[in-house]
Amino acid sequence: MTDESPDFTALWQQQPVNNIDMADLTKRLKRQQGLQRLYIGTDFLGFFVSLGFILYSWEKLPTLLVAMLLGVMLYALAITVYFSWLRRHAALATFEDTAQFRETLKKQLSNNQKIARLTFHSGWTSIVLLLLIFGVLVIFDEMSIDKLISKLPVLTGMILLLGGFMPWAHRRERKFKAEYQQLINQEMNE
Repeated sequence: MTDESPDFTALWQQQPVNNIDMADLTKRLKRQQGLQRLYIGTDFLGFFVSLGFILYSWEKLPTLLVAMLLGVMLYALAITVYFSWLRRHAALATFEDTAQFRETLKKQLSNNQKIARLTFHSGWTSIVLLLLIFGVLVIFDEMSIDKLISKLPVLTGMILLLGGFMPWAHRRERKFKAEYQQLINQEMNE
């Protein structure tokens, strides 16, 4: 048996090094930042367009419907602000190095999972809310059964549209969860 220990310094220096493509990384950062800013803008645009429609139609709509729609708009404002807060990591970040980018990406992927999950649940709750609004209008004689029946094609289309977001949001949540887990696994292997 010899007392000589192997030269780990030479072995360590022979390890392959993965070069980081900074141009690609910068491109991905800018794209992610642009997308998050676009989503924030789109969220607020949708909110203000909806609010504008309610204000424009205020006098033509039954008072009960206006009250319910304003309640829905308060909920929508809360969700819009919450989504913007969740998007803040990528939308407002300045990236100094790859470690900071990785941490920001992990936070944003985690938040994107939350956004997708909330989008999924807002799909079915919106359907329930839509049916509830029409039900209340009929119960309080603000809308006749005949008028409700005439609006069934529009109501059905809205339900299908809202329901269509649910599988999409579920796929997005799984995608973001997988990307997040991949990033965690990469860190563990480094």
